[in-house]
Amino acid sequence: MRKMILVLICFLGGSLSLRAQEPVPEGTPRAGALRRLIEERFTARVREELGLTDQQASQMRDVVGGYFVKRRTMEAEERRLRQSLATQLRPGVAANKDSVARFTDQLLDLKIRYTQSYKDEVKDLSAFLDPVQVAQFLLLRERLLDRIQEAQQAQGDQGLTPRRVRPSP
Repeated sequence: MRKMILVLICFLGGSLSLRAQEPVPEGTPRAGALRRLIEERFTARVREELGLTDQQASQMRDVVGGYFVKRRTMEAEERRLRQSLATQLRPGVAANKDSVARFTDQLLDLKIRYTQSYKDEVKDLSAFLDPVQVAQFLLLRERLLDRIQEAQQAQGDQGLTPRRVRPSP
């Protein structure tokens, strides 16, 4: 949930001090309200900057939302695979070479699927957006993700553990 708070802070102006933010536990009513507010603000900004019609905005919400869910599933799988690999590579314990090879291959395959999901998303968006709108959306989203990552790094500098926004390439 800390990620959602950071998105809110970054997206709504970024002028609030991170030190003043209290983590909101995942699943609380406040967390859900923050998530909805962030989604509404980002959707409104995208709709305005891209000049979307009601139909385009609805289609975009469906496409982007679907890929968001797919990527979160892949990120959870990545965490599981990394944990399994870390378990195999503990210092002082002999690693099972077959397991290490399998986990490594699965991680690489997952990275390819993750990257392919972006290509697929752009293809799906291109069905109802022109190339300029697609590029504008990608830039807006990238800027938002960069701001989130910067805020997370600032939290890490304050002694909090930063969380990754997206898997490394």
